[in-house]
Amino acid sequence: MEHKEVKKESKSFLGHLRDWVDALVIAYILAMFIRSYVVELFKIPTGSMTPTLVGDFCAEFDYDGNGEDDLILKKEANWYHVFYMEGGKYVRDEILLNPPQYKLVGRKFQLRADNIVVNKLSYWFKPPERGDIVVFKVPEVIFSPEKPVYIKRAIGLPGDEVEILDGSIYINGQKITGEPYDFIEYQNRCDRKYFTHAKVPDGHILVLGDNSKSSLDSRAWGFVPLENLKGRAFFRYRPFKKISFLR
Repeated sequence: MEHKEVKKESKSFLGHLRDWVDALVIAYILAMFIRSYVVELFKIPTGSMTPTLVGDFCAEFDYDGNGEDDLILKKEANWYHVFYMEGGKYVRDEILLNPPQYKLVGRKFQLRADNIVVNKLSYWFKPPERGDIVVFKVPEVIFSPEKPVYIKRAIGLPGDEVEILDGSIYINGQKITGEPYDFIEYQNRCDRKYFTHAKVPDGHILVLGDNSKSSLDSRAWGFVPLENLKGRAFFRYRPFKKISFLR
């Protein structure tokens, strides 16, 4: 029995183009689905979450001479904010006016804007936990089209009594400790308003920036409705030398 070879017809240019278009459309739809419902990428716009996340002019060098690189933000010509590293972790921060210039000679300050991944499914099935780094739609009281989304750390949960006392956070009368709370000197003053204590209402959370000396947060404008939450930041992918999971 003879076997006849069947010639496969080669696709025309238009056939190949149609395949590519189909693949691109499917990829686009998948990307939009992932961005809308699964994860989204964000760039940190300010220094309010420093040193956890940075969005400011900064440099890293051994400012205090202990052999470890500190993180230094340059706020103005004569105003610097130093986060001191010791034992591989940040232990304190300090704002310096007119610091010794010999410590800054030759140092190059560059704009650093950390890029993060936000899990948008996090709060579909469970409420936020204390310590989560949350991305949220800015409450109406301070909303502006230029800055529609903020990122802060969830501190007070619904029903919590929150107090700032002697530079520390107290929840329901108990001081919270551990990283990052131990190195942060929490301030009662924020944007010329003062925070002493508050009870978080149902359906809301209280959020603070890790850079307590320079963060516009719940101390100034109040609580965040749970429905405003867009997701939990869990991974930093840029700058490359800072790639890490967030906590």
